[in-house]
Amino acid sequence: MTADRNDPLLFSRLVRADGLTIVRQPSPPGSAGFAATYVAPAGWAYDPEGREGLAVVTSLVGPSAAGRRDRVALARELDRLGGSLERHCAPESAEVGVSGPASELEPLLGLLADVVLRPRFEPDDLERVRRQMFERHLREATQPGHRAERELLRAVFPKGSPYRVSGLGDHRSVARLRREDVRRFHRATSTSDGGFLVLTTSRSLENVQRSASRLFPEFPSEHPVGFPRVAAASAPRAAERLVPMADRTQTEIRIGGGAPPRSDPRFPALFLANEVLGGRSMLNRLFQHVREQRGLAYHASSDLEAMRWGGYWLAQAGTGPERAQAVVALVAEEVRRIGTRLIPQTELDRIRESTIGEIPLALETAGDAHELAVDGAYHGLSEQYWREWPALLRSVSSRAIREAAGPVYDPAHATTVVAGPGTPVAPVPRRAV
Repeated sequence: MTADRNDPLLFSRLVRADGLTIVRQPSPPGSAGFAATYVAPAGWAYDPEGREGLAVVTSLVGPSAAGRRDRVALARELDRLGGSLERHCAPESAEVGVSGPASELEPLLGLLADVVLRPRFEPDDLERVRRQMFERHLREATQPGHRAERELLRAVFPKGSPYRVSGLGDHRSVARLRREDVRRFHRATSTSDGGFLVLTTSRSLENVQRSASRLFPEFPSEHPVGFPRVAAASAPRAAERLVPMADRTQTEIRIGGGAPPRSDPRFPALFLANEVLGGRSMLNRLFQHVREQRGLAYHASSDLEAMRWGGYWLAQAGTGPERAQAVVALVAEEVRRIGTRLIPQTELDRIRESTIGEIPLALETAGDAHELAVDGAYHGLSEQYWREWPALLRSVSSRAIREAAGPVYDPAHATTVVAGPGTPVAPVPRRAV
């Protein structure tokens, strides 16, 4: 039992009377650090119409100054304690977290409570973040990779879907945001019921609960904001989109389509399909066949985004304009193969064991292990999910992967986007994508 209580692949949870879910994950053995994150239903799916970009702006301004400390004082206190704040905003949720030495858990957790419960939203900080947003708009409009992905998601998801946009809004919507907009959004989305407080620490769940009761006694709102209506990914016929960017030197290619949510029972098989296609291992097909063996691309990989309400997959590569047509055909062919052919057992075993072998690497620090706990908490995974994950992956056959991947990595409903300089790329052969 003692060993189990100290296993970072396990986590425990309880739900407080006000609805706040508290999750405790043991720190990796020998770790001298801790990590804590509050997750709120505050993603850009909740942006009011005409105020697009509000969720991202709120997530950026909130950790700037909080409680009795302005931006400089907060930064100096974090530095004194050896801690750091992190924030992340996504379509469905927003996170703010703190990490640092385990010996400073209480004061650092107090700083996180200030950021979550008592952000100051200073006018100067709002203006600084607004300028940052304008710079991000510029990058989104001028960088081939950003343009290609944006066009792909616009093709895959219908209007109104939070997965269709980057959450940055545009110059007009961000320029009209006022301090009261940010305050109102924070009050509405910083909830107990619907919120998660996740800690990776050597302290017990009971100790964590006591700290949470003292530092997070109540939230601006007890009940989550209304659940947004999220349209499912559309299934358009295969299409190609060219984004001419004559002043760029690199061409970016994206091929993708809709995917089921994380809760779908096909997720383990789709996860392995993505790992074989273009996942984290350098043994994946896109890296080997497009970049290494032929030297046609600067990068080649794939991603599977499986969220609560839905998701998408994409295969991507960056190359020179003179090689774009050849790279599109190669990437499209690899996509077609992953959904129509059985993966040879030796290849599947090699990729699978490489993926499983990464788990110990994710447990080297409290911060790395913490990502597993946050993921498990948000998606409602069982408390033993990560311990059982290797066995679950090993139970997935090549046939199960093909059956799961076939309807998802479907050439008849995938979109191809090419962004960059040069002449238009010829349409992708229908036998590929």
